[in-house]
Amino acid sequence: MWPTGFVSHDCFKHTLVSVKPIFTSSYSSSLPYLTIHCNFSIIHQFWYIPPNNLEYINMGEELDSSTESTQIILHLSDTKLYERLDCAISEVFINFKGEFEDQQHIIVEQTTRKLKKIMTKQMLEVCMDVTLMIDHQCHGRILSELEELHENGMVPASKSSIELLETIETDERNNNDDCLVCLDEIGEETQVLCLPCSHMFHGDCITKWLENSHYCPLCRFEMPTE
Repeated sequence: MWPTGFVSHDCFKHTLVSVKPIFTSSYSSSLPYLTIHCNFSIIHQFWYIPPNNLEYINMGEELDSSTESTQIILHLSDTKLYERLDCAISEVFINFKGEFEDQQHIIVEQTTRKLKKIMTKQMLEVCMDVTLMIDHQCHGRILSELEELHENGMVPASKSSIELLETIETDERNNNDDCLVCLDEIGEETQVLCLPCSHMFHGDCITKWLENSHYCPLCRFEMPTE
């Protein structure tokens, strides 16, 4: 199990889908149905970037095999293969919505394309393996600062005060400024939040910070607590 102290600063998802035929003599070639055995798994990869270092270090990975193998049956002559598969997978994902729901379109699209290439009347059974790769990235400054705050018994800012933070529009930012949490440029593409003390940070960075400490990282301004 990965240490609970690891901070998920950024999270990216990428789905890998492989479809392979299973040739068996237990089926009659006259049967018009295709059986798809679906296996879903999640691999969490953890990346750490030390302070003042530009290269991420792979700290290891965990395999989440809690998802069970599922069976889907489709009609070979059905011209709406994509729609049928999409509907079937929607039922499969009822138990795994948080992990796979936003990846469903990619999974169905890749599976449909591969099935059309290999599907024949003699090949009535296939195995679809879906692996979801989730990368967790952590900046060393965030991790070390939060560990120090926990040791000192610091308390987080209230959830309501974090939700009320002002979003700074692109034309209101100073693009030469850095986010003092991750030390990267604020830039134009990412969401930027401003504390009541007028200091600006990346939205994800300052939210994660305030969930652990109610002090501004720069001037120690105190945010409301619960």
